[in-house]
This record gives sequence, C-alpha cells and structure tokens, in this order.
Amino acid sequence: MKALLILLMSAGALLAQTPQPVTSATLDESEVRITYGELKRLVAATLPKEAPPPVKPAPPPIAAALLSALYQLDLKTGILTAEMQVESFDDGWNTILLAGASMGALAVEPKDARLVVADDHICLITDKAGAQQVKLSFALAPPGQGTVLHLAPAPLVSLSVKEVPDGKRVHFQHGSSTHSLAGAGTLALPSQGGDITLTIDDSRKPAQPAAASGTDDSIISEATYNTQVVRDGSVLTEGAVLVRHDHTTRLVLKLPESARLLQCHVNGEPVHPVVKDAGQMEIPLDDPATDGAESEVKFSFTSVLPPLQLAEGELDLVLPQTPLFAKQIDWNVQLPAAYELSFSGNVDPITDKITAPGLHLRKSLCRDQQPQARITYRKRSSN
Repeated sequence: MKALLILLMSAGALLAQTPQPVTSATLDESEVRITYGELKRLVAATLPKEAPPPVKPAPPPIAAALLSALYQLDLKTGILTAEMQVESFDDGWNTILLAGASMGALAVEPKDARLVVADDHICLITDKAGAQQVKLSFALAPPGQGTVLHLAPAPLVSLSVKEVPDGKRVHFQHGSSTHSLAGAGTLALPSQGGDITLTIDDSRKPAQPAAASGTDDSIISEATYNTQVVRDGSVLTEGAVLVRHDHTTRLVLKLPESARLLQCHVNGEPVHPVVKDAGQMEIPLDDPATDGAESEVKFSFTSVLPPLQLAEGELDLVLPQTPLFAKQIDWNVQLPAAYELSFSGNVDPITDKITAPGLHLRKSLCRDQQPQARITYRKRSSN
C-alpha cells in the first residue's frame, strides 16, 4: 500500500508541472505505467496473508496393543476363558494379536468383534480408537493330553484356577520352567508370550523332576515310517512313534524342509501340535497312567519333489529329526512298481525276510539325527 501511495504522489507531481490545470476529469484520463512485476507485488500486498498450517501431533510409537490377558480355568466345564483388554491409539484400522491360532476359540464376546487369523494368531481388527474388552473361550484337550496355549505378548498375563478336584493337580510348563497348583490359585504367566502346556495329573505322584545330567526322562522305543512317492513327485509320509516317558513331556520333531503336516493323533485322539519356525513342531504328551508307560504318536505330512523320470533317476528323502534317543526307526519307501530301487545314505537295509514291496530301511540307536536316503530308480526291464 505504501508503494501505491508513492506512485500516486509521483504522478501528482508530474501533473502539477503540466500547463493545464489538474482536475478530476484530467486525472481520470491520466495513464500510469508500471511493470508487471510491480503490479503483482502491489496486488499481493493488498491480499490477506494465509494462516500457517496447523502443527500435526506426533504419531503414537505403536498403533495398538494387547494390554492384558487374564485367563480363567474351569476344570468342571473344561473351558478356558480369556478376558483381554486391547487399545488402539489412533482412529485407523489396526490388527491386534490375541492368542495363537493353533488352539481354536469356541466363542467371542462381543459377538460383533472382527476376528481374523494372521501370522498364526487369532487377531482383532478394529478402527475404533481407545480401549476395548474382548473375551475368548477355549476348550481343554481331552483327558490324557496336554492343552497347549500360545500366549500373545502383553504386560499383564495371568491364569486363575477356580477349583481343582481332589487328588488332582494342574501342571504348567513353559520351556524349562514348571509350576503346579493343587488348589484354587492364580499364576503369573510370561509377558513375552510363548507356549504354555496345561496338564492335569495325579497330585499323589511327585512333581516332574528336572532331568539329571546324562539321563533321559523320555525315549523313543520304536518308530515306523511309510513313505510313498508317485509319478508327479508328490510324497506322503505316515509315521507312528512310541515314546516311553514317566512324566508330562513333549515330543519335538523337525519336519523335512517344505513338508506340511496333515494330521496328528496321540493315543488315538487328535491333537494340534505347536508348529514353530523351520518346520519344528512340539506334540504335548500327558502324564502316563504308570511310570514307564508309552504314548503312541501318529502323524502324516506331505512334500513335493520333481516328477519321476521315465527311464531312471534319483531323489532324496529324509525323515523328521528329534532330540530324543531312538532305539529303532524302521522306514519303508515305495515308488511305482515299474521301477527297480537301490539306495545310499545313513540308513541300513532290513535283512529280515519281507514280502511287502519297496525299500525297507532301518536307523538304530540314534539321537538328534535325521535319517536320509538317496533313492536310485530305474525302469524295470521288459524281459
């Protein structure tokens, strides 16, 4: 505005030097010439200045979290409930881990809670900011089996037992740590999450002792595997493992690379092993009725190899690996009847008279080893 006034005063001074008198009519007919840049600056000076943009608050360090998970065990109904508090710190969509998906939930409250399975967890997805309450219900495993509960990380995690029947004891195992409750009580669970195995055993028996140096509290007395390979390279392996143990334990097996578990049963009852990274799975084995009793574990898994060649070729097969000592592992390998088979590897042929088709192999007195065989197949002669 100041620049505009100076310009008008300069124009007035020039008009005063002209011989004609200055009137409103002559002033209206006068011309003032300025550059476009000066005009742009004059116009900009008359416009209101824009307010600075508002400062956005810093986003929260995490979008959402599970704050607490309080589990309650009712042995009369066989139901395990979890009252969970979650919170979203913004109003966007968030995914919150609640519990491992290896143990499916029976019910959820509120009923309109949006539950999905992601990253091997039961998750709540929500776009509501603030705190929310979620309640999940789970069923205990059948008697004789351990219930594996996969905890999601949370600052406050606990498990309460309302009532324990006379002569019984609730046994908790987390890694190498074990705890027991013979009556009503509450136990703090690890905040970092992980697997907890719940078993119910006889309180009259001593609690499971830690394994002494140089001794095993469980061994594999016998294991039998049958592997079938078809022409397109699909492989099916079925295993039956007898584990001799005195107390609650876990059978740890590492499946071959790229293998997928199909089914698993313990003493004829279906179970859901805890599947971890690199194909490792843990199968809970409940406290046996008598010391030195055996638990029978049956499972099957699939894998895929390149298709078989028409004339001849080779393929590599491996069995699961376990840290338990195994007295004997028998392995029958079958390919289509059109092929003659031979093998090499860390297994031996079974010399007993066997009429069943295929290769009959054996691995004896081993620990933490993976039986493997390179199978050479050749099309049978037509003569």
